Amino acid sequence: MTLRMLTIAAVGLGAVASAPASFAAPKGPFVGIMGGANFTDDFDVSGTGVGINRSVDTDTGWGVVPSIGYRYGNGLRTEFELGYRSNDVDSVSGSTFGGGQIKVKSAMLNLLYDVGTGSRITPYIGGGIGYARVKYDFVRPVGVGFGHIDDSDGVFAYQGIAGLSYWVSDALELAAEYRYFATKDPDYGTSAGVPVEGEYQSHGAMVGLRWNFAAPKPAPIVQPVATPAPPPPPVVVEPPALPRAFLVFFDFDRSDVTSEADAILNDAATYAKTTGAVRIGATGHADRAGSDAYNMALSMRRANAVKARLLALGVPESEISIDARGESDPLVPTEDGVREPQNRRVEIVLN
Repeated sequence: MTLRMLTIAAVGLGAVASAPASFAAPKGPFVGIMGGANFTDDFDVSGTGVGINRSVDTDTGWGVVPSIGYRYGNGLRTEFELGYRSNDVDSVSGSTFGGGQIKVKSAMLNLLYDVGTGSRITPYIGGGIGYARVKYDFVRPVGVGFGHIDDSDGVFAYQGIAGLSYWVSDALELAAEYRYFATKDPDYGTSAGVPVEGEYQSHGAMVGLRWNFAAPKPAPIVQPVATPAPPPPPVVVEPPALPRAFLVFFDFDRSDVTSEADAILNDAATYAKTTGAVRIGATGHADRAGSDAYNMALSMRRANAVKARLLALGVPESEISIDARGESDPLVPTEDGVREPQNRRVEIVLN
């Protein structure tokens, strides 16, 4: 019967399992409670002084086992439990009226191992040792010389456990298990003052729950996708300032700087200072009215006039060079002797 109940429980657990892969029982403390049917083996009650043995048969009883324990994260867990088992006495050999109860209270320390399957279904096996108080309450006579027994004895106890659990969630576990529980032979006294010795062995088919208080599993660490470093900003190479030319015009047959020419020379001096020009060339020109020699001298006077004004505006003399072309390089080609205002000029080039 016991194996049948365990098989049914195991099949039931398997039927509801949706076993996701890579599940592992959490590490940490837990509390649980198991309960179910308890079956005691027939046992003998013997009085060594009187040479009488009685065989006691019991009915199916019940048991309940609350526990508290700890999981270590490697399959092992320990637990401390308190148990209570009760069975009615069905018959006592040699007595028509034999009856009563057998009650056992126990405190056990267990060591168990959960077999990792990678799913929510976990088989386990283990055992425990501890202390039990076994009470025989035979309320009717158990035979000549014995009278009746209403006594208890505290004895060493041990048990073996095999089970199967299903993790409903990371915190709640449903379990079904088989337990073999036995004690050292307890000693009693009968109502007639006769010392007797008993036995106790039982088999339990239990189901129950365990609540696990492990710390929540950390969220999976999502490795950030490596983002390539942005390319460095393009290096903007400022092109060197291009040479710039200024034109200063003069009146006919004159070399003095007009107000319009002076404004242009101010611009030229400012530009030279801001761009770092290291060379300023001033070339004088003349139109074709007059002789070549005269126009050459006139164009030189115009170049010197521009130089003098640039010096006054703060341009170092070492940065100024002058030249004269006369009428040899007109801006506007004309016939000899023609007056052309655009040819009466000084060209200023900054380098």
